[in-house]
Amino acid sequence: MDAGDFKDTNERVTPKKVPQKKRSSSKPSERVSAAPFPPVGLITRAEWGADESKRFTISGDESSPPQFFSAQAITVHHTDTSNEDINPAATVRAIYEYHAVSNDWGDIGYHFLIDSQGNIYEGRYSGTDSVPAHDTQGRIVTGFHTIGFNPGNIGIALVGDFSRESPSPKMQRSLTELTASLAKKHSIDPLSSVDYRNPVTHRVKRTYAIAGHRDWISTDCPGLNAYLDLSQVREKAARLAA
Repeated sequence: MDAGDFKDTNERVTPKKVPQKKRSSSKPSERVSAAPFPPVGLITRAEWGADESKRFTISGDESSPPQFFSAQAITVHHTDTSNEDINPAATVRAIYEYHAVSNDWGDIGYHFLIDSQGNIYEGRYSGTDSVPAHDTQGRIVTGFHTIGFNPGNIGIALVGDFSRESPSPKMQRSLTELTASLAKKHSIDPLSSVDYRNPVTHRVKRTYAIAGHRDWISTDCPGLNAYLDLSQVREKAARLAA
C-alpha cells in the first residue's frame, strides 16, 4: 500500500455505544524474560485515537462484526509507509481509515502494529475484556491482512517500508517479544512450520508458524529486510517463550 493512500480524517457516523478495553495493569518493573501478554505499555485504540464510529454503518450496526477462532499462526507485515514517521499514531489512524472505510473492511486489518520506537499499538477491535485481539475464551479476532488465510492468523504490522531499510533495533525487540508472548499464549512453536487450515473455507497451507506475508501469497510484504530478519525473530522468540 502506498503511503499516499492514507489520510487521517475525522468523519463520523453515530454508532451504538462502544465500550473500550482497559489498559493492561502490568507495570514496566514486571517485565520478565518471557515477555508478558498483553505487552507492557500497549497503546490502546482509545490512546491512539481510534474513531470507533468508522466501524459502523450509517444505521448504527457494526460493518464487520468480530468473529473469533483459535490461533494457528502469526504473520508479519509492513505498512509500506514512511520510515521518517514523526507521528506514527496519526499513521495508524490513517491506516484504520483506509482499511475500515476505503476498503470497507469494517476496521483496521492488523491485530497489532509496531513503530520505530518499539511502541506497540492495539489493532482490530475485539470486545470489552482486558485482553486485546482476543475474546474471553482466548480465541483471536479475525483480521483482514492475508487474503484467504485470515481466521486464526495473527497479523502484526511494522510501521514503515522495509524493502531497502531494516527495522530499528527497538522495533525488532518489540516484534520478538510480542511474537514470543503470543506464541506462548497459544502454544505455538516459533521454530516450527504449521499446516494452517482456514476454519471457514477449509483451505490448507503449510508455512512457518511465524511467517512473512509473502509466505502466504505473492507480495513483497513485509519488505526484503524485515523478511530476512524473521529467522532471528523466530530463534529469539523461541527462547523467550520457552
